[in-house]
Amino acid sequence: MKLNPRLILPISILLIGALAYLLGFSQVFVVKEIKIDIKDKSIAKEVEDRLSQPPAVVKLGDQIARVDRREIANRLRQFAWVENVELDRNLINGKLLIKIISRTPIARLTSTTSPQSVTIGFMGEDLDYFYLPRQAIDQAISSGDKSWQQIPELTLPAGSSDGADNQLKAAARELIELFNQELAPRGFELTRINARDNASFITSANYSGRNIEISWGSVNDLGLKVEVLERLLAQDENKKVRKINLIDPLKPTVR
Repeated sequence: MKLNPRLILPISILLIGALAYLLGFSQVFVVKEIKIDIKDKSIAKEVEDRLSQPPAVVKLGDQIARVDRREIANRLRQFAWVENVELDRNLINGKLLIKIISRTPIARLTSTTSPQSVTIGFMGEDLDYFYLPRQAIDQAISSGDKSWQQIPELTLPAGSSDGADNQLKAAARELIELFNQELAPRGFELTRINARDNASFITSANYSGRNIEISWGSVNDLGLKVEVLERLLAQDENKKVRKINLIDPLKPTVR
């Protein structure tokens, strides 16, 4: 049976309207269960309590398609460690799964970098500094996010211009990524980065049971510097070195 073309548009509008009503206004597809995707039950309970504070941003019986992710995210950002949320909606069983995305630190600021003594400072992947009370950090760790643990300490000079400051941060991030992606598989565990300016980066790292301090100078020619580093460490006479100077990779020194 061929449908009359003049009926296609009205029928389509009717079907869309019916579907919109079912999803957004009827009691067919409603929230029957709210689950917080956090391992620590006490943290999950705190999150649930925060969501249910009047006016509740989500509750049982709400139309599941109309649950506003942005409202939930804004409410949960009251926890300093929360960056954003993702929602997983199951229309069939009415289960709403709230996945929390925590802020991702790549370095912990030293007290000389951080002006706030009552909080702990961090640098995020976006190079912004942010400061959290210790309780918030404990919550982030308890939530199952391991990125808050075993991150390097960062010391950069304070009081530089925004442009110079951003260059220093970007260079520090480059070194952190170098360790994470290339040197960690070779046995290095980065513990500290220190710089007075863009030409004086020094890192401390655990390697083969000892601490090694590496003077990189700038972050230029990192590929060559890593190659020289590997060659130096492969030599028997350097099995116990503690300090390596790669400022000029063509004339490295060890101590």
